[in-house]
Amino acid sequence: MPLCRNREPLLRFLEANRPGTNALYYQLLGRTGAPPRWVRVDDLEYPRAVIVRTRRFCLFATDSRAAGRLVDELPRRYRLWFRATPTRLVRVIRRHWHGPDAGRRIWRNSCWLYYLEPGRLVIDRRHRVSPLQPADAELITRYWPYGRRAVHIRERIKAGPALAVRRRGELAAWALTHEDGSMGFLHVREKFRGQGMARTLTTAVAARLLRVGVQPFMHIVKSNRASIGLTESMGFTRGGDYDWFGTD
Repeated sequence: MPLCRNREPLLRFLEANRPGTNALYYQLLGRTGAPPRWVRVDDLEYPRAVIVRTRRFCLFATDSRAAGRLVDELPRRYRLWFRATPTRLVRVIRRHWHGPDAGRRIWRNSCWLYYLEPGRLVIDRRHRVSPLQPADAELITRYWPYGRRAVHIRERIKAGPALAVRRRGELAAWALTHEDGSMGFLHVREKFRGQGMARTLTTAVAARLLRVGVQPFMHIVKSNRASIGLTESMGFTRGGDYDWFGTD
């Protein structure tokens, strides 16, 4: 499993398979505030599979056998925890995983990939937005259902874009990006709902990503009909099935 240092062939491979590879592509370009610890490919000149390691793993492949070989060769000390991965590759990972939690029951969040094509964003600026502050992290953590710690939220606020709508100084709604550059953490506190704050924040975060050369994209849990409806109404296109999964 070669350690990839010359990334030009890999970037060409990822570029040819976008938007499904956006999460990997922007990390390798250094545009998400979370550079990878290492990158491994099946072939240095003509890659068909790649694994990127940040806090977690991210895998993309056009060839299932190449993906299986990469997973086979991962050091056995690692814990099973993958961020957005094409659903078709989940079975491949499970079949080839040899870490200490091999065979354990995994949790899965099945998602849709959504991405924004040029000129498609529906603009909504009804509310004034302001930057999130590190002091906001504790409150945001209490509303985030996936076990994040406040220190992680502070890191994402620092990396940006991380925006808020406030009412009389009170934090009413917010949106950030994940380590892979995808939009997320969007939340409107219950007493402030129904005023269009989520639409304004989606506009604002997407606009800031576009300014730094990142195509806005996100992964939405398939059961979250409200977020799916909002995202589609804002001009985003559905791009495929993805899973976040791992062991507890």
